[in-house]
Formats: sequence, C-alpha cells, structure tokens
Amino acid sequence: MSAAICVPAQAGGLDTLASGAIAMAYVSTAFNKMDNSAEGQAQSLARAKEQTGYLEDSAAQARVERIMKALEASPSVKRSYVVYANPSEDFNAFATVGRVMSVNKGTLDLLDDDQLAYVMAHEIAHGEHKDIVNGVKKQVGLSTAIGLAAGNGGGAALLSNVAGNYMQNQVFTMSQEKKADELGFKILSESPYNVGGAAGSMAVLRNTYGDLYREGLNQVFNPNNHPKTSNRVRDNIERMYAYSGNHVNVDNGTVYVNGSNIYTPASSGRYTGEERAYYMAGKLARLYHNGQVKPGSASYSDGTVIVAGQSIVTTPNADVALMVATNLNHAFVKAADTAKGKPSKSSKKK
Repeated sequence: MSAAICVPAQAGGLDTLASGAIAMAYVSTAFNKMDNSAEGQAQSLARAKEQTGYLEDSAAQARVERIMKALEASPSVKRSYVVYANPSEDFNAFATVGRVMSVNKGTLDLLDDDQLAYVMAHEIAHGEHKDIVNGVKKQVGLSTAIGLAAGNGGGAALLSNVAGNYMQNQVFTMSQEKKADELGFKILSESPYNVGGAAGSMAVLRNTYGDLYREGLNQVFNPNNHPKTSNRVRDNIERMYAYSGNHVNVDNGTVYVNGSNIYTPASSGRYTGEERAYYMAGKLARLYHNGQVKPGSASYSDGTVIVAGQSIVTTPNADVALMVATNLNHAFVKAADTAKGKPSKSSKKK
C-alpha cells in the first residue's frame, strides 16, 4: 500500500473539510487498488475462503470454474474474475472486492448449469458495474477514513476488515439489482448457455423460497429492497422475448411463437413444466436471434421436436411431436406479433 498521508489532528473548519476530502480520496484509491490488482484479488480470495470455508469437492469446483470461463468470454465482460464453491447449504452466491465470487453448495444442488450461469452472470454484472467496491467505500465513515489516511490502527488490515465485513452484509439497491439482472441476461445470451435459464433460475428460487423476503435468506437475491422474485421471472421472459426479435414468449407455462400457442410442456424428471417451457423458448429464441428459423424448418423424430437441426423439446410420443412441429411450422410463416406475442399489460410487474 502507498505511503500514508499525514493529516493534522487539530484541523478544523476548512482544514477539516480539506483533510476529510484527502482522507476519503486515499481510501477510495486504496480500495480501487484492492479491487483492480492481482495482489488485491489474491488477498480477497484468501479472506473470502477464510470466512466461508472451501468446498472439498473437485467436481463442484470444476463446475463453477467452467461456467465462469464461458461467461468471461462474453464481450460484455471487461474484467477478470475468480470463483470457488463454499460448503454452505443455504441458497446464495456473492461477489466481493477483488473480483472474487463464491457460490454456495446449496445453490449448486438446486440449479442446473443454465440456471447457475445466470446467477453467476448476475454477480459478474455487479462486478462490472463496480457495485461492490463502491458499496465498500460507502461503509467507511469520515473519522475512520482520516485515521486510515494518517496511518493509525494498521491501515491495510483495517481496509481488509472493512471489505470482509461488507462481504457478509452487502445490500444492493433496487436500481443496482435491476441493472445486474439486465446485464446478467446479456452476458448469459452471449454465452453457450440457454437464455431460458434466466427465467428458470428465478422460478426455482420463487418455488423454493417464496416470492417475498424472509428472515435468514441471502441478501443478494431476495432482500426487501429487491424486486419480487415473480417479477424477476417475468422480466427475464420479456428479455428473452426481445432477444428473439419479439417472436418467442412464455405465458403460464405455454410457449408461444408469433402469437400462436405451440406447446405446454409437462413436468419431467427434476424439471417443472414451467422450467421446460423456458428452455424450449430459450432454444427457439436463440435460433430466431441467429436468423436460423425458416418456413418449414420444424420436424420431429420419435418424440423429439427439431428445428434447424437442433432438438427443441422432447414430448411423450411421436404424435405429440408431430403436433408441436406442425404448430411451429404454421407459426414460422407469421410475422412477429407484438400484440399477442408479448406479455399483456396485466401480467407485467406493477
């Protein structure tokens, strides 16, 4: 850390204002260094592991590292991150100063890779917006800042403690959360993962923990100052609809293309019918986004529906698959229907 700036203890009036400004500038520079440097990242990683523990599961560690690598390849991600899994059984993930992210075992157990990728992309978005380091700076009071700048009380250790305490108590504003959700979806869409995982992850969270904040839940995904989880599901459906060019929508578990009812998937294995609808819609949305949907491009093989050579959804049998493929081909010749293809005003968040 750079040399301490000496501040006269007896400063008052304008001198106090000046010394306070110098002290806050010092603290800001120190935290920026902690957030941007390789050294700061290594220190933050060690501190985070000490606080949360480290999950001794090589498959889990490889999983979060693999997803992180794929997300970092997004052109929307300008910074580099490190990630590890911790042993907590609660649902949570967080990012801290130094571009360090941790994902709880409880989150890994609850979500599949497409859903987890959105949760991690959301945390990356906080890092890209520098919400974490700016939040840490706000936790430092003027008197503490002056003490740090004057070199009192072991500045480096105290700065580290402030960052560590914020890691445990971070709370983002409603605006920051909405922006992180938005950029998180964009990062997800620029990765190989299914964009339906965004709505799917929030649906799993809602179905598991309910729509509103409850004491004891994590502060990252569902505190009182966040949008209701059901609204976050809805927002991600709308983002997927826009990503598709206003062609693909999901409403009450039914997939629509250009305003036409295509299919309502049933539950299967670990997935609810709602989650399967998001994944079916996510595949169609990416095909539309990439210009791969052509008239007559839907077909089927046994119970699997195929569009442009890609499996879209597995149905109970060939008869159902034929029906879905036929519905798709009828819809593909239509233009985007903004009246029927977009969620109605009554279904939007208030």
